[in-house]
Amino acid sequence: MRIGHALRISNSVANFSQKTGFGPNRLFRKGTHFVGTEPPALKYHLLQDKKPSEPYGLQGSSHQLPGTGKVHSRLPVKVHMKKDKVYAWCSCGYSGNQPLCDGSHNSIRIPDLKLKPVRFIPEKDMTVWLCNCKQTKNRPFCDGSHKNITDEDKKAGLFD
Repeated sequence: MRIGHALRISNSVANFSQKTGFGPNRLFRKGTHFVGTEPPALKYHLLQDKKPSEPYGLQGSSHQLPGTGKVHSRLPVKVHMKKDKVYAWCSCGYSGNQPLCDGSHNSIRIPDLKLKPVRFIPEKDMTVWLCNCKQTKNRPFCDGSHKNITDEDKKAGLFD
């Protein structure tokens, strides 16, 4: 009788917590993804639809602003863009959901770089490489500028 009662309690606790796996995976909840198996990040971004008055291609003049943002990553990101969706590429490098903008450039903790997101509306479904080093001359697309980035010496200036 005790074993049956304990078994029922353990089953109800397991069903209530919805935790799966064993060993190092025992704390993962159902519905989350393990490392290396996540779907593409852009799949879950909420992208607004193009308005009828907006033209295709680059929007505004943010892509012509001088200066470059903080290097987020040296490698570009492959993105599958869908027709009639508005993509806002982060040009400052401080966004939490790279390569797209999340409004971090408006934060008081970010230095005032005068950089605004670059909006792009594709005219057809396309796959592009978006720059993640923020040094490109062809915003928002990668032009290979990441090959010219040099590592700053971490010890430079310590003993000046």
